[in-house]
Amino acid sequence: MLRAGSHLCLAAILLLGASGVAPAQSAGAAPAQASGGEVARAKQLYDDGKYKESISLLDGYLTTHPGDATALVTRGDDYQALGSQESAIADYTAALAINADYAYAWASRCDSYLSIRQSQKALADCDKAIGLDPGMGYAYRLRALLELDADDAQSALTDVNHALMIDPHSPAALTTRCHTYLVLLEYPEAIADCNAALAIDPNRDVAYFYRGETEIKLSDWDRATADFTRALALAPDEANADYWLAVANLNRGAYADALKAIDAYIQSDVDDPDGQLIRATIEVKLGNAAAARASATTALKHYMIGNDRSGAAKAQAILDSLGAPAASPPPGL
Repeated sequence: MLRAGSHLCLAAILLLGASGVAPAQSAGAAPAQASGGEVARAKQLYDDGKYKESISLLDGYLTTHPGDATALVTRGDDYQALGSQESAIADYTAALAINADYAYAWASRCDSYLSIRQSQKALADCDKAIGLDPGMGYAYRLRALLELDADDAQSALTDVNHALMIDPHSPAALTTRCHTYLVLLEYPEAIADCNAALAIDPNRDVAYFYRGETEIKLSDWDRATADFTRALALAPDEANADYWLAVANLNRGAYADALKAIDAYIQSDVDDPDGQLIRATIEVKLGNAAAARASATTALKHYMIGNDRSGAAKAQAILDSLGAPAASPPPGL
């Protein structure tokens, strides 16, 4: 789940597509044999978002041209865009067996490994891509995401700055730096980068998400509400945006809207104590004591299981305010 402090981690970046659609193959992409017109048509289908059609075309082509590394990588990109990371990795690996110097294939396999949280393999592949092609911003940006996941925001900033030196107008890199500045508590810089990313790509859902996260930190509840609403319009299945939309609506006094958003979030993880705690708080505001008590009790139970003393104290405080008896903690809490 996506957590900043409480709700910002790499998993939801991936759900939101922060790694982004792979860029067009360029530097380091030297195929083992010349690709034919069918591969060019497949790449156009990829660019048009017709990934399944591209795969179908390449399946036939690769039957008679199994040594075409570019065709394999193009099909890998199709699989990656469809979320079929294991199939993508298989194609990138086959391409690298044909041409070990194919920098873009290393970077793309890094991207797929990152998506399935195989961080060590992803980092090794991104390092290899950068070693082969130091001018590949794509690989620097992916490595920055890995460094963020490893709680090394300063290294992430160095890498994403390098990516932006190579391509100053990359909305993906600008969004990654927005995220990095958010982690570093550099809120004006985060807002500026997400603004720049959205000026280039107004449909970049993850940029709305991280701008909304930053606005939460700045207690700018109305703007945060607008940004999480927009993020959800673009990525309806991103439950973490529902969580933060609930927080923003709670703080601006829109309790019915907050309850709707947190209920949508809880559907994805009914046992998440943070979600249940927010729900209990909202129900208190709405005067629904029984519902507040139920949610606070669930939150307390799972905070205890996770040995989260701070969270347990908050849940117990709500129960105390409702006149509910204290729950018995498990041994050792």
